[in-house]
Amino acid sequence: MEETSLTKEQLLMKSNGVKDCVKWIEKKLKDEKEQLKYDEDMWNSYGMFEDCGESYKVAVYERKARMEALVETKISLQKYIKKLKHIAEEV
Repeated sequence: MEETSLTKEQLLMKSNGVKDCVKWIEKKLKDEKEQLKYDEDMWNSYGMFEDCGESYKVAVYERKARMEALVETKISLQKYIKKLKHIAEEV
């Protein structure tokens, strides 16, 4: 269904649903940030050991990549919210 065929109320409700998704992503980012701190602590403590050091380094890089993906998704959703609201004003 195309956005322009929706009523103003439907577009605003859709916008509110997307806002809920953004809030969920913000919560996930907070959790990921806490986990990143733990991963960095483990890397700082045990990163110098040959047998496990590399795995801690990889864990930190993977966590950062997940966080970057979440931030990109959050930004895209926020832009979509603005688009929906703009379309709703035009209807």
